[in-house]
Amino acid sequence: MKIISIANQKGGCGKTTTAINLSAGLAFKGRQVLLIDMDPQGHSSMGLNIMPGDSEKTIYDALYGADGKKAALGEVIVQVSDGFEFVPSNIRLSVLEQQLSMVPGRENKLKEAIDELYQNYDYILIDCPPSLGLLTFNSLMASDEVIIPIDMGFFSLNGTNKLLEIINLIRDKTGHAIRVKALATLYDKRTRISKEILEDIKDHFKGSTFRTVVNVNVKLNEAASYGKSIFGYNRKSQGYRDYLKLADEVVKGERLQRVIHPIDFKRPSVESDHRMKEFIFHSTEARSVKIVGSFNNWIPNDNFLMQQNENGTWSKVIPLAPGEYQYKFIVDDERWVEDKNNSNVAINPYGERNSVLRVG
Repeated sequence: MKIISIANQKGGCGKTTTAINLSAGLAFKGRQVLLIDMDPQGHSSMGLNIMPGDSEKTIYDALYGADGKKAALGEVIVQVSDGFEFVPSNIRLSVLEQQLSMVPGRENKLKEAIDELYQNYDYILIDCPPSLGLLTFNSLMASDEVIIPIDMGFFSLNGTNKLLEIINLIRDKTGHAIRVKALATLYDKRTRISKEILEDIKDHFKGSTFRTVVNVNVKLNEAASYGKSIFGYNRKSQGYRDYLKLADEVVKGERLQRVIHPIDFKRPSVESDHRMKEFIFHSTEARSVKIVGSFNNWIPNDNFLMQQNENGTWSKVIPLAPGEYQYKFIVDDERWVEDKNNSNVAINPYGERNSVLRVG
């Protein structure tokens, strides 16, 4: 299961449009998808024509119980279409930050609710509010990845820096690393400003930008006004083609080749108590692979970039002192992959599996 937040505190950037239509696109591709509306304004709820009244349960009830009795997240799920389910929101969610202000572990309430789900999903998407408060923090703490929709406005990139600071703060303070991908939205190929800003986005995010670009398309707005995704409204439109392509790009990330177990590589070391370990990753599709783990504080810098070999493998030799290490591979700066052929694993505090290597 992959959990993805759609976040940007700047309004009008296509955040909710992306949340709805990427969810529908992944379901269209045969995946089981749950979309959670974490915005008190309930824009995703309105965009899917699911607007619960005051007496109906929403995400608020799964995060906070009025009498200390929270609802299970599964109790507030609504069916949208085959493979596409939804957790609605309304204005009651706006008081949650105040109610949880003195509650221990308040930043993990959404993660706890997701962990208790009995349903199985391939993807859970979270439509974050246009702010960087507790609701967005909860969403990020529950997520493996965040997609940042960026429109072609002059100030579009300025709003992303604070969000990136929060993501880095979460990594530094909790060890929870979140992959970041930028998505260009509201692109108008007829204008020079769109082309310039798209290049700025690619330069700013350094290889962590979707190839897919979401073009300006009136059909996307029409679909939302009818309470439908573009997949249920008009499959001949540019908006449909763009979000189908985006879903294809997300799904393509699943098709990674297997990871080969790290093996001993006997070679003299600079320090006599270190062992040279060679890590090997096999993929003919990857553009770059890095190794990251407890031996480098989980920092994916270029010093741990693996070398591509002619036979389709990627390799990296690292001197390691005797001890136990946890590690993963990072493919194309976006997919954190455990070593599937290594039976030694450890579950980190966020429920994810890390591969474990013991150096004798």
